[in-house]
Amino acid sequence: MSCLLLSLCVTEMALAGEPWIRPGDVQIRHDLELLVDEGVINLPMSAWPIAASDLAAALARVGKQSSKGPSPASAGTGGSRGLTPAQAAAVRRLGRYAREGQPELAAELRLAARPEELRTFADVPREQGEITAWASGFFGDRWGGRLQAHAVTDPADGDWFRLDGSYLAGKFGNWIVTVGALDRWWGSGWEGSLILSNNARPMPAISVDRAVSDPFETKWLSWIGPWRLTTFMGYMDGDRQDYDHPLFFGFRISARPLQGLEISLERTAQWCGDGRSCTWDDFWNLWWGNDNAGENVAPEDEPGNQLAGWDIRWASPIGDWPYALYAQHTGETIDNKIPRPYRSLELAGLEIWGDTESAASWRLSLEWSLTRCGGTENGQKLWDCAYNNNVFNVEGYRYYDRVVGHSMDGDGEMYSARFTHVAAAGTSWGALVRLSEINQGGEVPDTRHSIAPGPEQWLSLDLSYRRPMSSGWIEGGVGADYRERDWDSTDALLARASLIWHYEFH
Repeated sequence: MSCLLLSLCVTEMALAGEPWIRPGDVQIRHDLELLVDEGVINLPMSAWPIAASDLAAALARVGKQSSKGPSPASAGTGGSRGLTPAQAAAVRRLGRYAREGQPELAAELRLAARPEELRTFADVPREQGEITAWASGFFGDRWGGRLQAHAVTDPADGDWFRLDGSYLAGKFGNWIVTVGALDRWWGSGWEGSLILSNNARPMPAISVDRAVSDPFETKWLSWIGPWRLTTFMGYMDGDRQDYDHPLFFGFRISARPLQGLEISLERTAQWCGDGRSCTWDDFWNLWWGNDNAGENVAPEDEPGNQLAGWDIRWASPIGDWPYALYAQHTGETIDNKIPRPYRSLELAGLEIWGDTESAASWRLSLEWSLTRCGGTENGQKLWDCAYNNNVFNVEGYRYYDRVVGHSMDGDGEMYSARFTHVAAAGTSWGALVRLSEINQGGEVPDTRHSIAPGPEQWLSLDLSYRRPMSSGWIEGGVGADYRERDWDSTDALLARASLIWHYEFH
């Protein structure tokens, strides 16, 4: 009976929702990783937003297989097998996000006493007060979207009214074309992404993504497994002190050639801008890497600011214990002052997870990240390299005063431990401890750094709790930072708190 109910639940997922599942919800990501890591479904999951159609297709296969009753697992295909109580609970929770059809109308009230500065995957309030309302859904078989409006108090960037999160998407075969301002997160890290995160506000962009990550049918390429490609061209609006209104290009491809293994290649580029050359030849040189000042192009002809790298995550590479290893390696643009071997940023982590007989599940992640260009030159560490550029030489790789990559900004190092517990009914709580070395060298005061003008050490603790309600959920969080400021020889203990009330109109 439970298998039949699960099958009906998944089959009826085509009744509501929108084209994209946005980054920011820790519970959704935990559920998705649980099902992928344990072989229940098999799809790339390190690039957000994730297409609702991709998740819906994967969960529909689970429903069909579960209705046949338990049988041995089929590695790499999502497994024709019975589900554990925790897996079944995760399928039910994810089912409501993988739907297409009638529109959704919802609102959120967000309050924060000292909003979080070192933002993570979790979508916490950006300002002290925010009211958000949106309508989303599909219009016919091809078109879908979301209209979202924010009103905020005392905005740091001066914009009290925002349309962040709004978009229009169209399906064309197995591709989705989207125009709008969507948050993005590229990488397996929980506390940051070296190349593209939701730390900064989303920029308006046009993107092209694969709708369903099915493998190639030809035997010559089927070994790649489920794969996803996403690319976009964004517009960095707002005034800047280097070049106003540059374009922002992104390209990423992910594949799962082995059970539990996901490999991704990723690349971003900041180019064009008022007063700068913005031609097809410029983009061609940028795409082919002919943009390294002093190496293969004259400094005055450098087309832009690039980052490129790879991300890898492997669940249970040795043995069948519930653990995963992940790493992200990102290279900065080089110039004649920074030789090639010394311009990489690094991130690495370990995750373990488990469940209980009551259908609850939990996850512990340990993560390290370094945003100083690695190595030394003539015995000296290289400072002020990450997220800076000799063309975009003021704001650099930043948008509305926040780095597009890791929230530490450059010249930082972070050690973190995160624990998440999710009950069967969706009640969850989490704890996060971080030790962060902020802006550890270089020019002081550093006017470009978005977090601190000089060296600081932060010890941070955050606790959160979410409880489902009849028409949504409510989430509260408390935290504190103990900061030692080396640049002015002062210490500070700063507390913070937040509250999010999510309401869905039926």
